[in-house]
Amino acid sequence: MTGPDELPFEAAVADSTVLAIYRQVHSVLARTSGSMIDDSGSVDIDEAILNAFALAGPAGLTIEQVCAACQTFADSVVRRRFEVLRSYRAVSKVNERPNEMYYQAAFAPYVMLLFLRRLSHTGGLSELHQLLSVARLAIDDETTTLEQGRDHLVQMTTVFRLLANPIMQLAKSGTVESLREQAEPLLGNQELLDQATAYHNRAADIWPQLLPECTDLRLAVAGYRDAVAAAAGRLIDKAGRTRALGLLPAERWRTFAREADIDELAAAVDGLLFDAPDPFFTAQDLLTAVEEGLHTDVGRTPPPRPRIDDGGPGDLPNIDGDLRLLVDRAEEFLAGGDKVTVAALLAAAGDWPSGRRVLSDLTAIGLRPELPYELTWGDGLRVDAGAEVTWVSDGWLRRQNVTVAS
Repeated sequence: MTGPDELPFEAAVADSTVLAIYRQVHSVLARTSGSMIDDSGSVDIDEAILNAFALAGPAGLTIEQVCAACQTFADSVVRRRFEVLRSYRAVSKVNERPNEMYYQAAFAPYVMLLFLRRLSHTGGLSELHQLLSVARLAIDDETTTLEQGRDHLVQMTTVFRLLANPIMQLAKSGTVESLREQAEPLLGNQELLDQATAYHNRAADIWPQLLPECTDLRLAVAGYRDAVAAAAGRLIDKAGRTRALGLLPAERWRTFAREADIDELAAAVDGLLFDAPDPFFTAQDLLTAVEEGLHTDVGRTPPPRPRIDDGGPGDLPNIDGDLRLLVDRAEEFLAGGDKVTVAALLAAAGDWPSGRRVLSDLTAIGLRPELPYELTWGDGLRVDAGAEVTWVSDGWLRRQNVTVAS
């Protein structure tokens, strides 16, 4: 900044205003009047102090009232942060007079806190999108001068260079952990690159005199694109393709899955191995269903019967009432045929409670070797997202070549 003695009065006032705002913004980053904060707790305390002033209204607060409003923090810590804010004039007296006890807060420090919160979550990409949008609108504004356009181009060039340099360094020699922590929030931003390219092309068309600055911007954007590609490639090599799905936000994958056609979706997941879908009922639910279906006393043995009316080696002796119920149930399932699929029986049952009873009856029938029926299972899997039971293993209930005596 130029010395005040070399400036006219208006310029000196403007520079003083910039300096005052800078000091207010810097206050939330200062541990003392000469050093930066090194813990996130100080930022939380500053935010609590500024919130207290916002709720107090134009009358302001005394330092004792501020401590009372921030009672979740230690009184000494709140007073120390209050003094730091006051030293940078982020907090000032309501009236500049002796013995004034009430203070009011400026808005600039709180705006800085908001930016800090956003930057910690988004890595600054949202703000960069906004800067590009403002710069793009400035091109079409008739009041924008050539010098202002040059300033915008230089600013965007500097931003992309600062973005690209650390990412490329991490991609070349940094650890995978540091690369994942620092570079991952900046991946998957093709929209940002497209927006920067469109801004460059428009600026080159409107201001041919600024082609050198446009060239610098184009090279900076290309360098950022190469850095992101190198970082993503290294992360994929280290993590594997399936784990690399986490390089993009879940919202981006959901949007892609909804909007992509079959070929695009198949190309994206080609070569990936996913786990089988989880059932929507637990193993305990299935065991409970089997227990409910077992209405027989497996410990009771039927008494011996004479073989006078034996119908031959292929016939089954008379059975008791409990087994008769299972035979009737099996015949109901087969409906006069010799084989029926489990999937068809569950589909005919309709809702899951009815299907659960079907499974329990089938299991009870299959566990009784004296009955002329066989329950077998295969390796296939039928998947129907619209059905009540979304996936069913291949299974069959078959009639054996045995007749049941009446």
